[in-house]
Amino acid sequence: MATKNYYDLPVVQAIYDSPDYEKNTAEHSEEMFQEIVAYYVNLNRRRRKITQKQIAEALHISQPGVCQMLKRPATISKLWRLSVAMGGKLEVNIRFGDKVYSLLNEPLPGSEEE
Repeated sequence: MATKNYYDLPVVQAIYDSPDYEKNTAEHSEEMFQEIVAYYVNLNRRRRKITQKQIAEALHISQPGVCQMLKRPATISKLWRLSVAMGGKLEVNIRFGDKVYSLLNEPLPGSEEE
């Protein structure tokens, strides 16, 4: 029996031919991104032996509120707040070729540091 190419399978072609393919792909990639970020935020919290209660006290919110933040933390605002509450600093960079620019600490246009 000859092995077929994965993309030639009728079920796979049906997925690609679906009018909702791009929408479904975008939705699933966002969910996956949220899960990955939540995993690493929680991993670093546990490595530092920081409890949800400690984060709640630092942010002046309830422990269940922290639990919700940790489930879906992937906004810059939430990541920044969680980083600071755990004693860290959030850095967000963008790379263009060999140049790296900070999105959170970039000097303002017209400043001397520009």
